[in-house]
Amino acid sequence: MEYWSAARRGNWRILFSFLICFAWPVHALAKPVTLGYQTPTLSSNLPIFAAAEMGLFASANLEVKTVFIQGGPTAMAALIGGDVDYVKVAGIPAVRAIAQGAPVVIAGGFQPYIDYSLLGSKKVNNLHDLKGKVVGVTGAGGIAEFAAVEGLARSGFMRDRDYKILYGVGNSPARAYALEIEKIQASPFSFTEKLELERKGFPLLFDIGKVIPRFPFSILLTSRRKAETAPEEITAFLKVMKRSMDLIRTEKDRVLAAVLKKRTYEDPVIARKLIDQFAEQYSIAIAKEDVEALIAAGKVEAEAKKLGGAEKFFLGPLITKALAQSR
Repeated sequence: MEYWSAARRGNWRILFSFLICFAWPVHALAKPVTLGYQTPTLSSNLPIFAAAEMGLFASANLEVKTVFIQGGPTAMAALIGGDVDYVKVAGIPAVRAIAQGAPVVIAGGFQPYIDYSLLGSKKVNNLHDLKGKVVGVTGAGGIAEFAAVEGLARSGFMRDRDYKILYGVGNSPARAYALEIEKIQASPFSFTEKLELERKGFPLLFDIGKVIPRFPFSILLTSRRKAETAPEEITAFLKVMKRSMDLIRTEKDRVLAAVLKKRTYEDPVIARKLIDQFAEQYSIAIAKEDVEALIAAGKVEAEAKKLGGAEKFFLGPLITKALAQSR
């Protein structure tokens, strides 16, 4: 009897071990994902940084590695080559690449707000003073040129009639110096740059984002291959972005603490101003009319028509699904 009892106890131990090994719920391994971004500023990437620092990617079973990639063409090449799964890029170059046949597609919106303000030199106090003057931009065909020219047009100022555009002025520090020495009399700058330049006495002429509302300034891009083979991953990724954007709106203090914990910014006060400024300016939503606006701004209407229209440029059904599941 003792032998039989011991044997039964041994069998139960074996059965219990079997249940632990094979019947106990086991969490799947996190899916590795690489996300590239081309501008290092907090305002440009706040939802990404917040999602990483607050554990939102991990909670969705995504092991996300973020990579800074300098320059839009390099970011696009990394996506096409499979080095990254997603990139956050400016909307206009993205639709131009798609129109030219790049095997990429818009996975979702990101920042439907143009993060540029037009600042003047210290001798230009208002738009009236800009008549007959020079507006400096980095290069032809860029988002800064579009923002400046379109913003001024909506303010009643026509290029070549009321002012001239000067190309090749350089990056933001170079353009600020050009303002200082009066080589140019106005130039577009980001919100962070605007705060610094205003402190130095350069006047704000107008906020371009308010003059051109609801424009897909930056978007999330993925490869056609990813869209075909991993639609559920894309949906999960978009849901995390949506959750992060919601938290930026509703829990600003928590978001500020999270992004400052592991990333050092020159001024935490500026970081808070950035969060306050952009809390309502992030969204994964992007509609047909938004893509059509990008196509028009990129001057690729003919190419888009050949491809089948704006619907071919973005993953509308997946974006709708992610938005519905996030409610």
